[in-house]
Parts: sequence; C-alpha cells; structure tokens
Amino acid sequence: MGGVSSATANEWSIFNNPAGLTANNGISGVISYQTIFNFAPFNTVVTGVNAETPWGNAAFGVYRFGDEIFSNQMASLGFAKQIGIMALGAKANVLQYNIDGFGKRSIFVAEMGALAEFTPELNFGVHVYNFTQSVIAPESQERVPTIIRLALNYHPDENLNLFLEGEKDVEDDPDLRLGIAYSLIENLWLRTGFSTLTNRHSFGAGFTFRKFTIDYAVRSNRSTGATHNFGLTYQIKD
Repeated sequence: MGGVSSATANEWSIFNNPAGLTANNGISGVISYQTIFNFAPFNTVVTGVNAETPWGNAAFGVYRFGDEIFSNQMASLGFAKQIGIMALGAKANVLQYNIDGFGKRSIFVAEMGALAEFTPELNFGVHVYNFTQSVIAPESQERVPTIIRLALNYHPDENLNLFLEGEKDVEDDPDLRLGIAYSLIENLWLRTGFSTLTNRHSFGAGFTFRKFTIDYAVRSNRSTGATHNFGLTYQIKD
C-alpha cells in the first residue's frame, strides 16, 4: 500500500507500528521473504510470533537483510495495550550491522506508537522509530535514522480502507503515501499504493483460508527492478 504502515493493525505490527498488536487474538506466527530477482544482496527475511496475554498483546520478531558482505539484522520485542479508544505500543530492538572487513556493531533502538479511533469510520496512527536517537558510530556521530509517521485510515464500510500517511526522517525530505485496500470477495483483499518521495507504486493481494493467510506484493523500483514480497500468517491458537 505504498509503504503505509502506521495506521495498520494486524499480525505484522511487530515490524510496523507496535500499537497495532492490540488487533491480534490468541497466538499467531508470521514469516515473509522479500527479494529483487537476480539481486541476492537485497533479499530480506522476517519472522515473528504474536501472543495475546491477560495484560495486553506481546510479540517477538527477527529481521535480516543483506548477504555475507553487508547485512543488518534486528531482534524486536513489542508490547501493546488497548485503553479505551486508544491503543498504545512500545518496542525494543537490538540492531546489528555486519560489514565484511570492518566487523560487527550492535545498537539498541526503541520505538513507540499509538492508534486512536476518532469515529467508527476514521482511525489515526502515529509511530516514532528510534526516538532514542541511537548512534551507529560514536566517533563519527552517524545515527540510526529517526523517523516519524502520521496516518489516517478511513473505512466507510468493512470492504474498503483508504490510507493517507506522512513520513519524515529528521535528516531527509518528507514522504506522502497513499494506500487502498479493498475486499473483492470474502477472504480476498486487493491492495495498491503510491509513495511521492520515491515515486514507487505497489500492488498486492491477500487471501485467507482457514487458519492461513497468504500475502503477495510487488513494488516498482527504477534503479534495481521490482521488489517482490511473499508473506504467510498462521493462527496457531484462537
């Protein structure tokens, strides 16, 4: 959906706005593989597990991008709680960079987010990544990007979701993203979106069958070609 993430709430929220974890029931697992065909260094693998508890919703996820020459990986632990019309979430990450010939470096990165229901048809989301302003290399003061996302989700009926999101890296230009998700038939969702900063379009679909949900998305990229994303969700326990 053009990269829109801060107003979504589902099993993948451990990798997006942690407040969205409150939408999950029982125990579920997710796994995803993202690739640019014939360009192995840009492959990404993520996997995670969600659990509903008496105190709120918890999740654990791991992420890996790159190859043996350059890679970064991250382990994340998130927790969220619903309080009235608002959901609040926080996430702690250990981010590791590995560059061949230069060694490894690990950094702690924290995130926080919120989701609010203004009306039954309109939701608002905010997500702040790296509000701790963690530093990768103290000697050069090179920092992990600090990113703020604000989004609206308008759903006039249960089959249609319209998203508008603004993203600002404190050291980069702002990005405006538009996304649409439409349920064509029961258990089948079609999605599309656009990012103004990167000028990238995305298209995708998701299908639920019993306890499984299969997702696929493709995103245009002029410099390296199309990025393909395959995802699988399994509801382990209701």
